[in-house]
Amino acid sequence: MTSASILVAACSRGDRARPGSDSVAATGAAGARTGALVRVTLAADSTGAAAFSDSLTREGWDAEAARRATGDSGWAVRVIVPGDAELAKLVEHALRQSGLQPVFLGRRSSRGTFSVGVTPVNSGSHGMAAQVRWILSDDRRAVLVVEDPRAVENEPVPNAFVFASEGNPPVQRDSVWDVAPSPDWRRVAYGRAYTTRAGETDSIPPSEWHRLAGSVGLMESTVRKSVFPTSGMVTAYGVARPFVVNLNPAADTSGAAAGGLPIAEGWRIAWTRDGSRLAIGAPPEVIADDARASRWRLVDPVTGEARGFTDTTALARHQWSQGPNLDVSTAVDMRQRRAFRAGDVDIESEDGWIRVYGHDGARVRAPHIVGPGIALTATANGRFIVAIAPDPATASYEPPNALIVYQILQR
Repeated sequence: MTSASILVAACSRGDRARPGSDSVAATGAAGARTGALVRVTLAADSTGAAAFSDSLTREGWDAEAARRATGDSGWAVRVIVPGDAELAKLVEHALRQSGLQPVFLGRRSSRGTFSVGVTPVNSGSHGMAAQVRWILSDDRRAVLVVEDPRAVENEPVPNAFVFASEGNPPVQRDSVWDVAPSPDWRRVAYGRAYTTRAGETDSIPPSEWHRLAGSVGLMESTVRKSVFPTSGMVTAYGVARPFVVNLNPAADTSGAAAGGLPIAEGWRIAWTRDGSRLAIGAPPEVIADDARASRWRLVDPVTGEARGFTDTTALARHQWSQGPNLDVSTAVDMRQRRAFRAGDVDIESEDGWIRVYGHDGARVRAPHIVGPGIALTATANGRFIVAIAPDPATASYEPPNALIVYQILQR
């Protein structure tokens, strides 16, 4: 089987795709979008290249056929990946896994306005296995997705999250013990995780305490009083500090500094049901990755000033959904079919690729390829899609797949 036929087999799925232009109005600046130009294969002649290019176009790719610029025999079939560099890496990796040898040719303006951004949920260590979970706001316009790595003996390992709300840039953070959205979903609070470096001695040297306090940004005496053990095999400690991010459509909150409260606590984080107080959960005597808080105290979410103690009955509760676990020994089946509707679009993943279909009443528009992977959920209007995709940066001791959030910037 040729490399071209391999990709055709992966992309062609019958008559669902319909040719025609997507007339959905763009929700930003008009005009063409820039993407990565990738050569996916070489065909022997112009007829074969054109046929292959047409089949990709029907399946949602921005594809074209052209004679090789070097003058060598063969016609190149190229696609424009309409998004950022992160999306280009995912697509190239997925094409390579299907048996092709994609070649990045440079940046190129797309003929359409469809554009996609990618935010990896965890840019740090994934561990050998990780739990995937998410919650959606009541109006489904916002989603909080968490990757929760697990360690041997259930020792605590920091998590990572993306908080995405339609109309705002996504907020991504690594190294957190816990995270919770406010009841109105306009703020997200998290307990930032700080740990000592594992050593070979039975005690932590003064220099390491000084480094840890510097990382936390609080007095060393305060940090020392608040640490908890993070390992039963070596001498290691962790500490937390709560942060609150306020969504601001005019600012890039993914890069803005969150408001760190002057508290060396935050093993668990919650909000009161009316959102007026932040609840800080203290670690139990015996620490485990999934251990509950031993007590809850309330603080002002702006100043961190103490506001008394409470129990779980006064706290906002969320119903988390569970996704496939990311495991080093078990790859997630990327060929499974998943489909759901979000606003005026259908989101479908099958054969390892995620597509979106717009609607004009009863008429289904031609699809757009979002990127590789399987879709798990999406916000109300399909602007954010939570997905698992093959990870181009995975290490041999980490899961081969990554939890990501696609953002439809233009469609």
